[in-house]
Amino acid sequence: MLAVVGIVLALVLGAGGAPASAYSSSTWYEGADGWAQARRAQKTHGVPIFLFFTAEWCAPCHALEEVLEERQVRERMRGLIKVRIEPDEGEEEEEIFTEDFGGSSFPTLFLVSPGGARRRISAGSAERLLRQLP
Repeated sequence: MLAVVGIVLALVLGAGGAPASAYSSSTWYEGADGWAQARRAQKTHGVPIFLFFTAEWCAPCHALEEVLEERQVRERMRGLIKVRIEPDEGEEEEEIFTEDFGGSSFPTLFLVSPGGARRRISAGSAERLLRQLP
């Protein structure tokens, strides 16, 4: 009986020190404030940040939004902290885009690791994007 209780506890608490549940969220953080919130969430959860720089007037950005809504992409992205920033929305957003990330065109995508490493990614299709996501 004790062995059964031990196995159940290991399954509930997560065997081997792993957390019982992985990060999973469909939430998108928005703007400069969202970027700050996402970095705090990353410290808590230890998962990469998917950073999407976009603009309202940008047709390729709207096409990318459709790719991000595809089922397989949405499912994979649930394990990432997601941030959408429109540099045209304010000075802080523009500074993050141009100064912090060296952005100059739209759409611009980055993966930011929990250690802070930044990798620029591209997405012309769901398949291409999925190949680049963790």
